[in-house]
Amino acid sequence: MISKPIAIIIILLSFIGGFMMQGGSLLSLWHPAKIILILGLALGTFLASTPVYIWIKTLKYIGRFFGGGRVDQRLYIETLSLLGDMARLARREGVLSMQNHLLNPEDSPLLNKYTSVMKHIELRKFIVNNFGYLISNPPESFEFKCFLEDQIEDIVQSNMEVPRATGKIANLLPGFGIVGAVLGVVLTMNLLGADMDVSKIGASIGAALVGTLIGVFVAFAVVAPFTHAIEIMIRQDRSLYEMTSAYLLAFQQGVSPLLAEDIARLRVPPEFEISESIQFEK
Repeated sequence: MISKPIAIIIILLSFIGGFMMQGGSLLSLWHPAKIILILGLALGTFLASTPVYIWIKTLKYIGRFFGGGRVDQRLYIETLSLLGDMARLARREGVLSMQNHLLNPEDSPLLNKYTSVMKHIELRKFIVNNFGYLISNPPESFEFKCFLEDQIEDIVQSNMEVPRATGKIANLLPGFGIVGAVLGVVLTMNLLGADMDVSKIGASIGAALVGTLIGVFVAFAVVAPFTHAIEIMIRQDRSLYEMTSAYLLAFQQGVSPLLAEDIARLRVPPEFEISESIQFEK
């Protein structure tokens, strides 16, 4: 969580500090009308070009970006542990023992032991739905592997709509900055005349250039890094689903829960590698 505040501080100190070291005044950068104009155009374009569900997903990713709610090693470990508990319970006590857990996951004492998984709603739904299908149908009844792969692809492509949209806004923001600059030049032209005030003209031109600056800065120092961070989160989410899929497929083939864990762990990305065997709670 601390990495994001540190990064923001570095960006702001580099931008503001570098400007002031050159003798600049912060007041010369303060033009609220330009900020409203450029950010308003960006927000309006984003809302106009995306459906409501993308707005909601974007807000969730903003929360994950700043709140530290990203994928981490603990989530991988909890997912494997939950799958192991579910597999053991199903084998030990039969299919009927899983019904209440799968039909009411929010009230399941088994699932609620794993808070990180429960908070990841899409992952929880993926586990519950597919584990329920697996124990309710014979292995040869369906091409289960393709079924899982199609679900993962649908989830990933739906989530990828967010970085696609924010990435396009990052590309458009310098153009919105130019719009702000052009409007500033238009206002500057009104100052030209017989009684020209050079200081006012200079201030007006400076304000116009700030429009371009805001557009470029927000595009490359704010929206672009956020977009890339989302892409990383989605890639890590995908690995979670693929790890879960590997476990379910192994379990479908009659592999023991412990060996299924070893197979699934191979799908954990290097940054979250689980080097030691996890001791499942019984």
